[in-house]
Parts: sequence; structure tokens; C-alpha cells
Amino acid sequence: MSTGRALLATISCGRCQSKKIRCNRVTPRCDRCEATGAECTYLPRKPRTKKQRTETSENGVLLEVLERLRCLEEHCGLDTFVGNQDNEVDSMSISSIEENTRNATLPETPTTIVPPGIRDIISRIKDEGSQSMLLSSVFCHLQQIQSCFLENEQCFCAITSAMSEIQFMQDTQPTEPSEEELSIPKDLARQLIDYYYGFCNFESFKMPLEKSFLTSIPDLLEIPHVQLDCTSQIIYYTTLYQGIVLKPEALLKRGTLIHILYQKCVSLSEDWLKNIKDTPADFFAALTLMSLSLECCNIDLSWKALAQACRISKALGLFSMDETPSEGDKQLSTEPESLPPQAKVERNRKRFEFWHILRTDSLFRMCYGKPTLIPAGSWKVNFPDPTVNGVSHESSRFIHIHFIASMRLTLIVMKYLDWVDRGKDPDPVSHDATIDSFINEVEPILLDWDVEGLLQVATNHLEIWFCVDVLFSTYKMLIVLYQSKKSEQSYILPSQAVEISRKSVKIFQSLLASSANALWGVSILLLHQFTAFFILCLDIIGNPEHANLEEDLVSISWISDYAEMVIKERVELKPVMVIIKALATACQQTKMIRLPRAA
Repeated sequence: MSTGRALLATISCGRCQSKKIRCNRVTPRCDRCEATGAECTYLPRKPRTKKQRTETSENGVLLEVLERLRCLEEHCGLDTFVGNQDNEVDSMSISSIEENTRNATLPETPTTIVPPGIRDIISRIKDEGSQSMLLSSVFCHLQQIQSCFLENEQCFCAITSAMSEIQFMQDTQPTEPSEEELSIPKDLARQLIDYYYGFCNFESFKMPLEKSFLTSIPDLLEIPHVQLDCTSQIIYYTTLYQGIVLKPEALLKRGTLIHILYQKCVSLSEDWLKNIKDTPADFFAALTLMSLSLECCNIDLSWKALAQACRISKALGLFSMDETPSEGDKQLSTEPESLPPQAKVERNRKRFEFWHILRTDSLFRMCYGKPTLIPAGSWKVNFPDPTVNGVSHESSRFIHIHFIASMRLTLIVMKYLDWVDRGKDPDPVSHDATIDSFINEVEPILLDWDVEGLLQVATNHLEIWFCVDVLFSTYKMLIVLYQSKKSEQSYILPSQAVEISRKSVKIFQSLLASSANALWGVSILLLHQFTAFFILCLDIIGNPEHANLEEDLVSISWISDYAEMVIKERVELKPVMVIIKALATACQQTKMIRLPRAA
């Protein structure tokens, strides 16, 4: 600090605020402004009004929304979807408690947090792309169980051996396919587009391009003097990917097709990011690119696409679509009667879009350690009104159940992550009491909506996916919570976490063993089952009292075989398969070691 100047300002100067850098707040000019010769101005702090929340109430924002969600749940009981829906539904919203951040700089992509020992082992792989993929897509799931893993010599040796195999595989892998081999047959492309549109008859992200234009793109791509913009091409390729995912029938060279679509989008992404605009088309392109990148384990590109989706959606008004004058924290009324029916449906659809983005943001925070892109108080959006849907009540039944159950879980996850960010309680008793309170909030989700029962009565591919998403997301959160509890023996896995992992993997096995669901893709394994898979492997290898050895070995072996099947034609994902097979082999070796002892 320069001498002779006083620290008088209570807030950072305007220039430091705009650049989001630390300001030493001295007057008449801070050190940074003085060093660059820039103008330094301090804006007066705005006086608090009754509408502004205190810091304590800001921390309770999610509690308020959770309470309002309960009102919506009461309105949307299971019998409501097949009965009368004349009851008035409360509008759900949250007041803005921060300045508008429309032009705020997006956070830098942080380094994935993984155990140092794992990072040292992975550094033996020469290919940086494979290093990044394994760190961000596989070993990020070790955050909750790293002490158990690192203290187990057999697990550590299995991973070390896998790294050597990956390096050998990359040294001997075949060359990239030719341009001709990277093309999608035109008749198949049109078939996949038709299949995609057949499933888009519910509240979802609105396709910004006409179907007729999409089906013409295969011909346009063959005309040399026609230059399609990157946005349209990304939407085209990601729509084909969505068609493949939604299509339950077996598709010849399915893995190769997904790899081709991914490579096409990666080659377009750099120019697209440079020229992206705040349009519905770019918004849709960002969301679908995020999904495809997630399936292909490119977490960095997926997160960049999500960041753009958040930025564009804010520019398009999705963060403030229900920001109307109100008294204090009074809940907003239902849709204005003056709006025509179609306008009400459109506003409701946009609410689904926002809440889906909010949920995805929390998923990236939980699974991959990314910072939030949607800070508390930067939005004011009602929950969707189930009486305004634009489709028949019965066809939207699973959509609303999925939304309510997944949103309840999302809000609990956000509350848990905020608690973690503030610093966990060092006292073991109060720490575990807080964890127990989260567990008590999560467990009723599956019971209240009988998700396992709904899974049995689901009639199509999409309904099954809605149930699976809620079921496995809830299991994973419970595993994380039980694993977060304090233990004097950090290398011992909590029995509850092991039991839930066993149940999750077994349901996953029974579902994916069906030919209709067998080809959902590797993302469902990485997102929903990798933590459970790791925990089961660790318990088999490290727990001599393991009571379900044969049963769990069958599940672990099946996961390994499934990964090999879905990754077989996808060169970029083979390191993931090698890791899974290495741990499955270590589990089998454990069985062989224990058999003589048992005899």
C-alpha cells in the first residue's frame, strides 16, 4: 500500500469490481488504479431496504424454496395426474438478492480435484487428452472415498497397471478413420431426425430449427459453395445423437456413429464459441453440445457449453421471466388471465428450461467440482404450473413427477454444497448431525413418489429414463452423504454406503440387461454408477468380512462387460474401459486369495 493514504472506502472501486480483482480500497485512488494511471471511483453503497435480505436469510433461500416446493408436491399428488386439476396452484419464485450479473465474466474452468497420488500415476500417460479425461470423468468420483482407495495397496496396484496398459494401447492404436468413414448416411440421418421429433411432444427445450431444414442439411453439406453456420451444424449433429440415444432398437456401429458426431461437433466448437450470439438457436446448440460432450467424457467442453447456455438464457430473460412487482417476499400470483393460452404454455416451457439448467449446474458442482454458474439470488423464476402444459395430463404425468422429485433433490444438493463451501463443521457430533438432517430430507423422495414402483409401470423408453434419473441420482446423493460422515477409521467404508451402492448397481444391471435399454450410453454409467462401482470394488478388495462376495462379483463383472460393449467402437473412451476392467480383475483376484483361507 502506498504511504500517506488512508483505507477509507468500504467497498472496492468501480474498476476493480468490474474486473473482479482484489482492491485495497484506499483513497483517493487504489494501488491498482494508481499503478495503471486509471481513473478510480468509489460508488456509494446502496442503503438497505426492507426488501433486501440479511446474510442469514440469504443462507435460508433454499429452505424457502423447498417449503414452496412442498406446496407444489401436495398439488401434484400421483392421483392428480389422472383426475381433476381444477385446484389453484401456488406460484413458486425466489426474490433476487444480488445485482444483475448479465455481463459478468464466467468463472475460469478449475482444475479437477483428485487425490495427489492418482494425479502422479496418471501423469505416466503421455497423451494429455487421456489424462484430462480420466481426471475429470473417472477419478473425480474418488473425492468421497480417496482415503479408502489410497490406503489399499491392491487398488493402487490395479490402477498403476491400468496406466501402463493405456499407454501401450495408445502407442499401438490404429490411425484415425478417413473423411469418408466419418460420414453419416443420409437416409440414416433423416431416420434419426424423424425419431427425435417423435419424442419431442412434451415440455422441453424448444427446437429452434424447422424439421424440414434439418432434413435438408445432409444434401446441403454436399454442395461445395453452401456454407452452413456452426450453430446449425452443431444442432444437426447433436439432434442425430439424441435420435440415437432415444432409439431403443439396436443400431449397427452405434458407437462409431456417436464418435463421428462427437468429432464433427468438436471440430466446429472453437469457431462456434468465437461467434456465439444470444439467440435461441445458440442456446439450444449449447445445451445439446453439453449433452454430447458429457457422453464422450469431454467434461471441459461440456462445462463450457453449459456456461454459454446459462449466459444466453440470462440474456434471453429466462432468469427474470417472473420478476414482477410484489410486496416484500409475497408469493407471486398465478399466470395473468390476460395472457392467451399459447403464451401461458410458452412461459411454462421456459420455466422448465431454467430449472433444468439450474439442476445441471448443481450436477457439475457435485460430480466434477465446478463452481456454480447460477449464484443464489441471480434469478426469479416460478416453478412450472402443472395445469398449463399444452399436452394431455396423462402424457405429462411422468414429466411432472420427474420434475418435482428431481427438483427436490436438486435443492437439497445445492443446500449441501453451500454447506460444504462454507466449511464443514470440525466437531464430529454436529457434523454428523447435519449430514443426518440431509439424509432425512433425501430418503423420503423415493418413498413419497414410489419411484421404484413407477419404474415397473413405465410404458416407454422415455418414462423409464425419467424414473431411472431420479432413482440413481437419489441413490448417489445418499452414498455421498453417508460417505461424508466422520469416522476414526477413514479407510473403512460405511455399511449404508456399501448397501446403497449394491442396490444401485443391481438395479442398473437389471435395467441395462434389457435389450430396449442396453445402449443408453456410457454417460449413465459415469454419472450415476461410477461412485457405486468404486465403493463395491473397494469393499470387495479391502473388507475381509465382505458378506455378499459372490453376488457383488457378478455385478462388478457385468459392469465391466457392459463398459466393454458400449465403449468397444469408441477409441477415445477406451482408457475408461481399461480402468473398469482393472478394478474388476482385482476383485476377482481377491476372491481367489480368500478361497484358500476359507477352505
